[in-house]
Amino acid sequence: MDETYENIIEHMRALLAGGTDEALIEFATTLHPADIVDLLEELDDAERSAFFHVIPADVAADIVQELEPADQAELIRLMGAARSSEILKEMDSDDAADLIAELPEAKAETLLDLMNSHGQDVRELLQYDEHSSGGIMATEYVSIQSDWTVEQTLAELRHVAPEAETVYYIYVLDDDEHLVGVLSLRDLVVADLSTRIDAIMNTNVLSVPVEADQEDVAQLFKKYRFLALPVVDKEQRLTGIITADDILDVFEEEATEDMQKIAGTMPLERPYFSTSIKELWGSRIVWLLVLFIAESFTGGIMRQFSDAMQSVIELTFFIPLLIDCGGNAGSQASTVVIRGLAVRDIKLRDVWTVMARELVVGLGLGVVMAGVGFFRAWRVGGSSDIGIIVCLAVLAIVVLSTVIGALLPIIATALKVDPAVMSAPLITTIVDAFGLLIYFSIAKSVLQL
Repeated sequence: MDETYENIIEHMRALLAGGTDEALIEFATTLHPADIVDLLEELDDAERSAFFHVIPADVAADIVQELEPADQAELIRLMGAARSSEILKEMDSDDAADLIAELPEAKAETLLDLMNSHGQDVRELLQYDEHSSGGIMATEYVSIQSDWTVEQTLAELRHVAPEAETVYYIYVLDDDEHLVGVLSLRDLVVADLSTRIDAIMNTNVLSVPVEADQEDVAQLFKKYRFLALPVVDKEQRLTGIITADDILDVFEEEATEDMQKIAGTMPLERPYFSTSIKELWGSRIVWLLVLFIAESFTGGIMRQFSDAMQSVIELTFFIPLLIDCGGNAGSQASTVVIRGLAVRDIKLRDVWTVMARELVVGLGLGVVMAGVGFFRAWRVGGSSDIGIIVCLAVLAIVVLSTVIGALLPIIATALKVDPAVMSAPLITTIVDAFGLLIYFSIAKSVLQL
């Protein structure tokens, strides 16, 4: 551990043990909340509880928002309902909703009741699907009327800004809370004080429906580089906003989920060490069983061609080589296509273009690998016939594997299934079966078995 870091921890412990509350508060406010999270990991439960009971609720809220969900829930247990509700009131509504959702129902209801009107806002957010725009939005935003002047708006901004999620965008509503315009902070501060808002606001407002999938919202942020997006209901009433930091969490969550699916496991809801052994087992066993059963078809194909393998034993030498090259080619193609689908480079209408491109790529890859395979098989197998069999099999397997690897994620997308489900293990299993069938069919034809 770094010596300076060690000194900071010891200083923090000394303040907790015998320092004044003012000194501890000053210490906490001089550090970034993310840095304090690192320090808290070195403290025991009693020290953490003492720390959060001393510092102001708004400072505590900033720190709690930096914690992992499991650590947040544990902290709530340590602090008790009264103090926890004070801190939750100071948190952004979306972050408070995420924390409350992690708690047992009885505990969550107690805290929501203690939070009064803030608790009602959080209750409304909890009604939305956690992966929708409503599930990740915050309800703290700045809204004004179109007939206000710039001077009135600046006065309102000074009043509400401390509680708002962001003040970079100011939303203009009519009398029925419908979103009719948006104004950037820059446009506001450079305008004349007497100018009416409807004269400078942008009426072409891009918004997202409250039920929109968070992945679709993330793509809008990526495309337009917004700092925030308004969320509206079916009647175009403003219900909340989504900010860029919320979208960073979405990208992390979706990337983690895709990585787990590509590896052939079910996505984990919590960090690794917060997940029980039983949950880890359950996240893997389903796909392992599916792949295990699918692999049994490979054994059936080998049994079907057992006579060929017995008569020309050299054929068995190249089975691992062939199925591995097919699995690798298919995995490469699927990874490229899954990434293209994820970032919207590839759309469903592009299926035939993708197939044509991957067919050409597969042929190019297959020709090179087939040439290497021929000389390898000729040398090991001892005959040109074995070399020709392996050469043709490699070419056919690589081309087929590339096309299958590219096609399956697109089919999954068309069926409204996450394309990451068409992962490397699944594609490899499919390609293994087809590869052996191709290999032994070519062998029987060339050797006339």
